Parts: sequence; structure tokens; C-alpha cells
Amino acid sequence: HAGTLVQYGWNAGPRHACIFGLVRNIKKKLTGEDCEECDKRILGVFALTWNLLTSALPKEVVKLTCDAIAEADLPVMASQGNVEDSGYQLDLPKGPLIFHTADRAPAEGYMSQNYAS
Repeated sequence: HAGTLVQYGWNAGPRHACIFGLVRNIKKKLTGEDCEECDKRILGVFALTWNLLTSALPKEVVKLTCDAIAEADLPVMASQGNVEDSGYQLDLPKGPLIFHTADRAPAEGYMSQNYAS
């Protein structure tokens, strides 16, 4: 496969070994602090995207989606060491912009760059 496809947040694991947990897919050798910073940035991108979509999409679509997520009892997106229910941070050139009580994205997300299967 060309490019990169990264899974983030919670998942149920492979079909042969189903176990619900946080994805661990960072292959680079990062320090704990660097890994935490990377996770914080990714959580911020997903949360910002989710909040923009839920404010722009028709309310009926958002309600049906949120109801289905709640019915499935899925947690919000999280990372190792950061499993809070709300809040995220965006790192901007003039410093961090923190949303302490804002909604996080749903449990799982994917990011890709030049990916082709």
C-alpha cells in the first residue's frame, strides 16, 4: 500500500483477538513526552473536526448519529494517559488554545496521507 493510514482512539482489536482498548500504532521511537504531545495534537484535530461537523450538519443527522453512538455506549475518543470525557487543545503559533469543556470526537477515527489500497 502506498501512503499512510493511521487508526486512532478506541477499537475492538483484530477479529481473531477481540479486545476493546486504545490503539497503539506509533512506530517511531518517541519519548513519553513526545508521544503525549503527538496524542494531544491528534485528539485536537479530531475534536475540532467533530465539533465543526456537528455545528454545520443538519440537526436531524447529528441527533441520529449521536443517539446511535449513545445507544452503543461508545466512549469519546481518548489516548494513552488521556481518557477524559471532554476538552481538547489546539497548538497554534501564538500558543495553545484550550477548550476545557468542549465535546471530544467519537471513539475511533482514521487519518490518511497519500493512501491507496
